[in-house]
Amino acid sequence: MTPTPHSSMILSILVVRLLNKLGLLGWPLTKTFSPRIHELLFDLTGLTGTYSLIKKEEINRQSIVEINKDFLGYNITIPHKEKILHLDDTAIPSESVLEIGACNTVLNKNSKMYLYNTDFSGFKTYLDLVDFNFDKKSVLILGSGGSSRAIAYSLTLLKIKYHIVSRSDNDNTVSYNDISKLSSDIGTVINTTPIGMPPYQNAELPIEWKELINLKTVINLGYGSQNTFLNNFDDSILKYDGLGMLICQAIESFNIWTSAALSTSSIYGEVLDKLEGKDD
Repeated sequence: MTPTPHSSMILSILVVRLLNKLGLLGWPLTKTFSPRIHELLFDLTGLTGTYSLIKKEEINRQSIVEINKDFLGYNITIPHKEKILHLDDTAIPSESVLEIGACNTVLNKNSKMYLYNTDFSGFKTYLDLVDFNFDKKSVLILGSGGSSRAIAYSLTLLKIKYHIVSRSDNDNTVSYNDISKLSSDIGTVINTTPIGMPPYQNAELPIEWKELINLKTVINLGYGSQNTFLNNFDDSILKYDGLGMLICQAIESFNIWTSAALSTSSIYGEVLDKLEGKDD
């Protein structure tokens, strides 16, 4: 049966909606710039699409099946970056996902679920864009979740020495009590925990920051006007928030979903200018 012009138009609209229906899966998702960033990316490419929040405190095999029916692709944030790897036995992980053990970007294509990690590559791209150079001291990564693993993977590729500090007992981490033993060796701190972000803006980590006598730089993956983590440090410390990295990983995810081939270096400044100083 040959489709009528009217039915062809309806089909075309449905296809466009499906192809460009994107989102962010996580919890509690009280504050995020991700929808605004992707609105800007849709505008820059002339594509039509949506990017919505998928608020799920818990995920399981059935909930992922339902989400995958509705979305071409989605980002994943706290607390699901690791659990997502175990909810579809037919999912196809990228090499970086296998190495990191966490996923932040899903593409649904040809009835298959493809898993990517743009956190690590977005972080590396951001370091290049701000011309960041690590000193000869080690990096202290706060937190041991999916974002921490992505940062550690990036630093491994860059041949930068690091320590991961965590509240949990793990052979690959050090405890907060052990930080004092490393104090003179730390030149950069990277915070991957939610501390500082709403609703954790009043929480504190058990660290005496003054003990880090050679600390020069702090990178906080959190961002936004209500984020308090960087308030722990005076102006003698070089401070970066996570908005830049968020933009870089978002552009890479957007390219995976849409094949838009956006150049991060070309549009980063434009996107940043439209978001910097805004309330998230």
